[in-house]
Amino acid sequence: MRDTHTLSSDLAVIELPVYDIEAELLAAHADPGAWVLSAPTGSGKTTQVPQMLLRAGAEGRIIVLQPRRLAARLVASRIADELGTDLGATVGFQTRHERQWCEATRILFLTEGLFLRWLQVDPRLDGIGTVLLDEFHERSLHADISLGLCRRLRQTTRPDLRLGVMSATLDPAAVSAYLEAPVLRAEGRVYPVDIDYEPGETQAPVWERAADAARRWLDGAADGNALVFMPGAFEIRRTLDACRRRLLPSDGPVEVLPLYGSLSAEDQRRAVAPAENRKIIVATNVAETSITIEGVRCVIDAGLARVHRFDPNRGVNTLLIERISLASAEQRAGRAGRTAPGVCLRLWSRSEAHARPSRDTPEVARVDLSEAVLTLTQMGVNDPGDFPWIESPPLKRLQMATQLLRRLDAVDLNGALTPLGQQLARFPAHPRIGRLLLEGHGVGVTQRVALWAALIAERDICARPVQSRYSQPPARGLVSDLVMRERALLEARRLRFDSRRCGELGIHANACRDVDRAAHQYERLLRQCGEAGKRRGDDDEALLRALALAYPDHVAARRQVDQLPGDRLLCEMPGRRRVALDRTSVAVEADFLIAIETRETEAPRREGGGVHTVLSLATAVSAAQLEAWLGEHVVLERELQWNAETRAVEEVVSHSLLGLALRRSIGHPRDRAAAAAMIVERIRAGDLSLDHWDEGVENWLARARCVAAWYPERNLLVYDEEDLEVIMREIVGDDVRFGPVRKRRCLDYVRNAMSWNDQQLIERLAPEKLTLVSGHGMRISYTPGEPPRGRARIQDFYGMSQTPRVGGGRVSVLLEILAPNFRPAQVTDDLAGFWERTYPELKKELKRRYPKHEWR
Repeated sequence: MRDTHTLSSDLAVIELPVYDIEAELLAAHADPGAWVLSAPTGSGKTTQVPQMLLRAGAEGRIIVLQPRRLAARLVASRIADELGTDLGATVGFQTRHERQWCEATRILFLTEGLFLRWLQVDPRLDGIGTVLLDEFHERSLHADISLGLCRRLRQTTRPDLRLGVMSATLDPAAVSAYLEAPVLRAEGRVYPVDIDYEPGETQAPVWERAADAARRWLDGAADGNALVFMPGAFEIRRTLDACRRRLLPSDGPVEVLPLYGSLSAEDQRRAVAPAENRKIIVATNVAETSITIEGVRCVIDAGLARVHRFDPNRGVNTLLIERISLASAEQRAGRAGRTAPGVCLRLWSRSEAHARPSRDTPEVARVDLSEAVLTLTQMGVNDPGDFPWIESPPLKRLQMATQLLRRLDAVDLNGALTPLGQQLARFPAHPRIGRLLLEGHGVGVTQRVALWAALIAERDICARPVQSRYSQPPARGLVSDLVMRERALLEARRLRFDSRRCGELGIHANACRDVDRAAHQYERLLRQCGEAGKRRGDDDEALLRALALAYPDHVAARRQVDQLPGDRLLCEMPGRRRVALDRTSVAVEADFLIAIETRETEAPRREGGGVHTVLSLATAVSAAQLEAWLGEHVVLERELQWNAETRAVEEVVSHSLLGLALRRSIGHPRDRAAAAAMIVERIRAGDLSLDHWDEGVENWLARARCVAAWYPERNLLVYDEEDLEVIMREIVGDDVRFGPVRKRRCLDYVRNAMSWNDQQLIERLAPEKLTLVSGHGMRISYTPGEPPRGRARIQDFYGMSQTPRVGGGRVSVLLEILAPNFRPAQVTDDLAGFWERTYPELKKELKRRYPKHEWR
């Protein structure tokens, strides 16, 4: 047993719990070669396990997968320091934009996505002896795939590949069973952490509440550093400002620092490095795992994180702020008890804690899987459903055959035949035909449904071009191409399928004979299935219901757009497919229809050419009937849309069958926040204009951005795209109409995005005007990245020997010196040099042209 670990050079001896299980871990690493390590935050698993394996003589390179680039870089640097080597030698790392390793590198930290790209290039992982998946509890999609691919490698071509899964909050049982590997546990030596909750609800922004919590902690005379968790960079900037405003001289030197992934490496190191002064580090969840920040005695947790999700209704990725799980909250709290007793201040009520999920949802269940499927396909996994997922993804689209059979109730969720599926298998026809037959037989319309099934299954009995008698809708009854063909077949029977007389009727005698034989066969098969059901109601409606149950995904809707007369055939089907109805169909006026056949045909040149999808054998149906018969496939969908005429957001409520709207209604949006966001989006896109987003607003933005550039150490608001979007949201509020928003005073919202003190700083360092010796005011114009400019008549500068400056004296004003006719006579940022070198000659010329003006 070993419980101490000596670091190189000037690093101290520390106790790390993971060394208590070193012998056990090395034994599992040797045999069976795969293991799962559950160890709490601060136990040393991330930094020490790779070193243990290295010292034990592990073969090949040790790859350590990290979910974040920041952690990969910082942890690699930490281990290199501990080993007393340069980063990039024995220990290295590589992320998307950084690489610091060489052929001699033995421990290499990689991000999970990069590791998958490695696998695509080198599927055998030649030269790699061990793969460690760190912080696996985060369950990123890349980590899940990496684990599955490594397990497959161990079971096939690389049985010698060693595999370790490490986490602080993971339930190891599932991973252990998946890998058939032992579970190792390192008991934590974490000091007690007192957890306190925010009392009740509050309307204050989360950054203000966090700053208040930090102030309370400072007032408690506690030592050490504070770590504040915020969901993103925007909230971090607000928190930094709020904390700095609350600092007092009595606090002594306190640094308030940010920490998030897109910071520069230097700023990241500054946040995590030990320092003499106390620190308040405001971080995203990058500080939740892997990264060690020394001396943290207080954690202030907003309880929020930005989470990637895929919205299948809209087909987009979102990045939303959501409440973290209890496991993440515990992980964050543990940061306060690494070296001494600490405190965690949670910015939510105690009662709310019980409503939080126990663990975070794995990415495989909440993000778009298209990239993952592509990656697996490239690596030879032709069917992602067969991939050995540790947790199967919620696939939206199964194989078309399986999906269809499920809709027909032919197979269960496991792909096994249902009793109905066993009956369908008896019919010498497509499963749709079998379902149609059984449904019709069950309601006592056996002869007619058998005839309909035969008309569908066999070739069309109508000769081409179809005669008008089969293209005109009936005066009453069911509007259906099948009904028209049914009548034609009955007439052919009466004529004993005489070829000449059938030809005069526009039907094929032989085709009619084939249909007749098939219909009789279907009748016989149906009788073998048992007695027919009792007739209930209208036969036509019974047949239509059977047709809908057999072809639920063949429903089409007329496109509700302004159409030319020839465009009335245009329809839409599930999946947003644009199709056209056969012009000879009797259902050309139907709003909804069920089309048995969908075929591709080449359009005539006069119609633009190209390949069109054409529907035929159609039957008119109502939306109410579809909802009644196919209710299990009908969903209620709400969508916001912009009404350009009323300049307002409306909510469209759709009852959709497999994505096809059956009926729609328009009303007032229930989700006012989403409606307001739509207005913000249109304003940002330039489709809508705010009356008072004027020169005054643009001038303020330019002044603030200039001061932020002159004083980067102040971390002032720079009004970037994210800031402006938040401001726009505040301007819009929860309005769903643009009318009230249009006339709002924008400058107040823009200025109030920053603190009062910062506003006054802008006024002081970037004034709108400077008063000259003459008493006249000179307006200053500001453009980020350029010197500020001022313009005045030459006489207004008399008595001034030095160039005026702004920015607290840091920045010279570029002067446009105007002649009496108010045209520029000189542009300079060196007024003294102007008087000495340029003015004498300029004076002679101007005095000659303007003798009545004062000249000195």
